[in-house]
Amino acid sequence: MKALSYINKAVKIFFLAFIAWLVLHLFFFQVLYVDSGSMQNSLFEGDYIVVNKLAYGARLPITPLSLPFSNSTSYLNWIHLPYMRIPGYSQIKRNDVIVFNLPTDDKVPVDERELYIKRCVALPGDTMRIDGGKIFINNKVQDETGTQTKITVSAKNFYNPNFFPNNPRFHWNLDYFGPIIIPKKGDSVKLTIDNLDLYRRIIEKYENNKLEIKGLNIYINSKKSNSYTFKMNYYFTLGDNRHNSIDSRYWGFVPEDHIIGRASMIAYSKAIDTAAIKTHRAFSFIK
Repeated sequence: MKALSYINKAVKIFFLAFIAWLVLHLFFFQVLYVDSGSMQNSLFEGDYIVVNKLAYGARLPITPLSLPFSNSTSYLNWIHLPYMRIPGYSQIKRNDVIVFNLPTDDKVPVDERELYIKRCVALPGDTMRIDGGKIFINNKVQDETGTQTKITVSAKNFYNPNFFPNNPRFHWNLDYFGPIIIPKKGDSVKLTIDNLDLYRRIIEKYENNKLEIKGLNIYINSKKSNSYTFKMNYYFTLGDNRHNSIDSRYWGFVPEDHIIGRASMIAYSKAIDTAAIKTHRAFSFIK
């Protein structure tokens, strides 16, 4: 009987510990492994970072029938909840390093998509452009000292179809991109056949509307439309390792419902045994 009592107590302790761990994981913080060099010199491949979910407010589960701490195949697609977020204690700021679900991964629900880590360079309502590898926000050049790796600038007007919005009308590449206005909730944009590809994905995929083109006319939910009002805020991200990063230059805007939290601390870094020890070590804050 005593053995059975000990087993019951152990099961209860394990269950309570699991619930506490799950609550911390869902609403407070998450430890994440960095599996690429796209954020070097700020983060190195092999780093473990702490994602602060309280900063912007924890996102509530959108796909509740999923196993925690598992990959994107361990879920049931029977129930989808609307996007909701607990209020946070801060807003996303320019140069924050953020963690989010990959926007282009359409085959799985938003909260089951692959995780990405990038630097937020432009906020909703900003006008952003990259000119000769330099970032301009609202016509002001941005100071990137200490984050961006050295690059060789691409040729101007060299069109690469891999870059957003994947349309030859926009001769954009790694180092010459924009200008582009980052969509802001409640703002309206004029729609034309020429600029539709900038907003097509927002209208169809992120905000779940039916979009049709008939001749030179645009129809949204079967209504002829020459403008669109955004339902969410959007952000523009870049990797610090600029020429070795898949980021917003490839997929466009990051919707607010994809954002998980702020990468706030390096929990462990393999770089502590290298020459980077002076600037990059365990339990240091991410800048």
